[in-house]
Amino acid sequence: MTASPNTLEPGDIIEIKYRVWRAAESGETLVERWIAATVTDCEDGSWPLARLADGQVTEIRPFMPWRTVMKARRAIAA
Repeated sequence: MTASPNTLEPGDIIEIKYRVWRAAESGETLVERWIAATVTDCEDGSWPLARLADGQVTEIRPFMPWRTVMKARRAIAA
């Protein structure tokens, strides 16, 4: 994680690391994958919400590895 979830703003583009099972010839294998997401909501007292590339919405919890890809345009302009 590059920063605290408290630094996120709506419109920020992030990637969240997920571990997924993949079929392999010798059975299943665990693969780590970075999935793009857009931060949609940040309210005091709750976890930031992000919409994943596949449309699902998730909370960004402290235990989730994530990294910033691009800050929101309004943050860049400031």
